[in-house]
Formats: sequence, structure tokens, C-alpha cells
Amino acid sequence: MKFGKIVDVFEPLEKVTSGNKIRSILADFFKKCPASELKVATYLLSGRISSEYKGVITGMSNKLVLRSVSIAAKKDLKKVNELFKRTGDAGLTAQQLVGRRRESLSVKKVFQSLHKIAGASGAKSQDFKIKELANLLRIASSKEAKYIARLVVGKMRLGAGDRAILDALSIAFTGSKEARKELDKAYQANPDLGYLAEMISRRKIRGIKTVGVVFKRPIKVMLAQRAKSFQEIFEKIKGEMAVEEKYDGERMQVHVQGKNIRIFSRRLEDISRQYPDVIDCIRRNIRCKSCILDGEGCAVDKKGRLLSFQLLMQRRRKYDVEKYIKKIPVCLFLFDLLFLNGKSCLQEDYPARYKALKSVVKKQTSCAKLANRIVTKNPKKIQSFFNKMLKKGAEGVMIKSMENDSVYKAGTRGWLWIKWKKEYAKGMVDTFDLVVVGAFRGHGKRAGSYGSLLCAVYNSKTRKFETFTKLGSGFTDKQLKELPKIFRKYESKEKDKRVSAKKELKPDLWFKPVIVVEVLGAEITKSPLHTAEGLALRFPRFLRFRPDKSAYQATSVKEILNFYKKK
Repeated sequence: MKFGKIVDVFEPLEKVTSGNKIRSILADFFKKCPASELKVATYLLSGRISSEYKGVITGMSNKLVLRSVSIAAKKDLKKVNELFKRTGDAGLTAQQLVGRRRESLSVKKVFQSLHKIAGASGAKSQDFKIKELANLLRIASSKEAKYIARLVVGKMRLGAGDRAILDALSIAFTGSKEARKELDKAYQANPDLGYLAEMISRRKIRGIKTVGVVFKRPIKVMLAQRAKSFQEIFEKIKGEMAVEEKYDGERMQVHVQGKNIRIFSRRLEDISRQYPDVIDCIRRNIRCKSCILDGEGCAVDKKGRLLSFQLLMQRRRKYDVEKYIKKIPVCLFLFDLLFLNGKSCLQEDYPARYKALKSVVKKQTSCAKLANRIVTKNPKKIQSFFNKMLKKGAEGVMIKSMENDSVYKAGTRGWLWIKWKKEYAKGMVDTFDLVVVGAFRGHGKRAGSYGSLLCAVYNSKTRKFETFTKLGSGFTDKQLKELPKIFRKYESKEKDKRVSAKKELKPDLWFKPVIVVEVLGAEITKSPLHTAEGLALRFPRFLRFRPDKSAYQATSVKEILNFYKKK
């Protein structure tokens, strides 16, 4: 298939905002796409060159892409950079300078070249990437060059997210969106759009129903609801409940198959290289042929006391890993088991999963142990355990249903798990994970930085990031100074199509919705300025960045509506 066929889909997707129109464009393409090309085409339409969990990226910045454009177009680099300053888009820059097609460009050729670029490493890898991309741009049309450049830097500017693609696959191969529920279920357990596209095209809904858990393919993690009051916990969960210590660490999903062990983050990233000590500990203390464990990795001191999340994030590094293993020890607190010896446990109830978890933990050590918990239905015992956990430095507690329906709901947030945190005891509303979508320039002491950040929550119905608050407090002087550097690569001259904001609240800078921040707020009130159901967070205070969360894992509009209705 010619790459121009996908470009013919990219173009209208870039222009339309209607969800129904986006799904229609995608579905029409999927119906006509050759079966042999469907997997690759699906990845490209999602703006990636692999499944989400593999995280294959080209590693090329705008600066490097512009050097490739300069070589391909035989233009002075200075002039290329000047044009980029005017367009603000590597794709538009490439489109204006490149386009003398010499041969017909295929999807396979583009895909293979981008993978060569992504796979390059070593001392001369940068030069190889620049040359390989330049060679690809030389044989591209101007429109093809535009989208190749955007694919390389990861800024496609399309309205087609993963959910829209799942809808379109359902429409294309079953005739309606009715298969979306089964597709969602399959996607949460096996988040590979290309693989799902192949399955539904070949075997329709029957094929999707057979999709299950696969080793080294991370499962979307189950999430907890937040209770507005202590009493609400007992309204949502009846009978005995498991009350676990809530850790301030990094979610770790550990895939074990003999001596082959992989660790995935909440964002489905393979973080195995950053935690070789955790892998070694699992290898020594877990007894089974194969399993998938769910837990939280926390920084601890020599006495096993919990340390801060910010300290743990220093372990997320490519270099000096061994040095930081000694500097910042990690303990993995295990609380669930999702797969055991070739069989999925997702549809088992929580007590059965926990029993299986205990059976595989050969020994509890300072580097891996079962999460601290009690089982009770007594409110006084729960409150006492909660207070005890706060004293030892935990965030609070996780309260889990032990009923027959307490299955593991991958990728969803429900009332089978409820979190109860220390912020509630302080009279604050809660902490919120918000997506930064813009910034207002600072003045006075904040000149040269940002005065405040425009933050949003995610609406799964509209598939938009809707503005919720302006965040200006809680930053240290050092953090304020570093903000422009952190957000520079996400800057955009125009509002991202996925962002919903009113004209009255236009920031000086727009950002691609990528960075997630944790914010403490005092009250949710009505506001005519914000688009999140007309609600806003009052007195927001910055707590920390959340690099372990993707934008789509941010606090949802549904969650803030629940809070507002219960106040």
C-alpha cells in the first residue's frame, strides 16, 4: 500500500473535530485497507510506530529533524530554522521545502525506515538518524514529508485517539459500535491496537473474545475510586473488606516467566532496566512457572522506612543505575496477582487472587513483601489502621471489596477499590492529577517563567481535556525557574484539538496535553470560565509532577462531578 493512502486519511483527520466524523473517516479506511497492511496502518494512525506498551520512539527532536530537512531539500540550515520559527511545526517546514518525489513511497518503506531510526544507538547514532530521515524525505511528496516529520517528533496533531480507533474498528468489521465493549475489554488486557485490528478483521467479534493476557504485554492497571466521606466507604462496600496501606511510590506490574522477568509502569512503559535490584529480588523470592504481579515500588531507607516519591523518581534513569541502587533502595509491596501458570486471574474474585498471591511469595524480605493490610468490617479498626499508616508515612489506605464480584477490572476505576487519604482528614477536598495544557507568562519575581499553569481534567465522553483550574502556588523558586525548560518541547502556537477551553481563558502559551501534575485543592465550585462541566478547583497547590501517569490517566470529569454532587 502506498503511504499516500494513509496521508489521505491524515489530512481530513487534522481538519475535523467531530467525533462521529473522525470515526467515519477511520472506519472507511479500515474497510479498504489490505489485511497485510492493517496492523502497521493502525499504528501509524495512532501516531506511533509500535504498540503503546513497547514505546518505540525515534528519539529525534525538532532540531535533528530540521537538519534532515536541510539535507533533503539542499537548503541552508539557517534558512530552514528561520522557516521553522514562523511555522512552529517541523511538519509544515518539511512540507514547504521537500517534495521532489523520485519514487513511489510505500507504507512498508516508511515504517521500516522509522524503525531503523528508532533502533539506532551508539556514538554515531545521531548522524545515522539524520541521514536515514533525509533519505526518506528525498523520495517523499510534500504532503508525505509533512506527516513523516510529525511522526518522527511525535506530534501528529490529529483528533484520532486510541478510543476513536477502537470505535472505527468495531464499525468497519462488525457494522456498528456494539463490539466496542468487547474491544475495550480486550484492549485493557492486551493494549496493542495493531494486534486487535488484525484479530477483528480476520475473526470479527469471535476473535476479540479470545484475546487474553499475554506475558510481556502489560495489562492496564485497575484504579480506585475516592470516597467523599468515611461513611461512603460502607455504603459502597458491604461486609468484610481488605484495608491496605496506600503507598506513595511507583505502580509496578511484574511479569515473571521462569528467570525472564519484566517490570512495567502504570503508563505501560518497560522500566526493567531501572530496577535490576527488584528483578533480582523477585527472582529469588517468587515461586511459580509464570505469573503477573501487581504492586507498588517505594523508596525505603536502611531501616525499611518509607521515603518520598520524589526521591524514588531519581531511580528513573538510563545511567548510573548501580550507583542509585545503593543510594536509593526500593521495596516492592505486592497486593494482587493477575495471571498464574498460564491462566488469567482477572475474573477471579479478590480473595481468590490474594490467596494465589500468597502462595507464590516464597519469602518476604526487605526488597519484596506483601502490602501491609487487615481484613475487617469494623469502622473503628479501619480508622485506627488508617491513623497508624499515616504515622509511618503512608498516603492513607486502600479499601477493597471481598465480595464474589470483586474481579480485577483492568483499566477502569470503580467502587471495588476505594482510596482514603490523609488529605480528607485535613479538610481538603483531595489531590487531583491534572494535565497542563497552557501557561500564562510571569511578571515581577516570576518574569522569565510562568505566572500560572492552565490545568485540565479528562472527559472520556467528549474525549477532550477540559480546563479545571489555574495553578500558580506551591512551586519552589527552583521549580519555577525550571518550568519553561520542562514544557518547551510541548509548546504549540495553537490549542491542541483535544483541549476544550473558553476564549475568555486563553493562555500565553499552549501545550500538548502530556505533563501530569498532582495538585491539592480546597473546594470545587461553579465557574463560567472553565469547560469541565462549568466547575473549577479553588486554591490549588502544586504538590509534584507525576511522570508515572499519562494524560489519559489524569483525574476525570466524572470524578469531579461526583465530588461536587456530594458536597
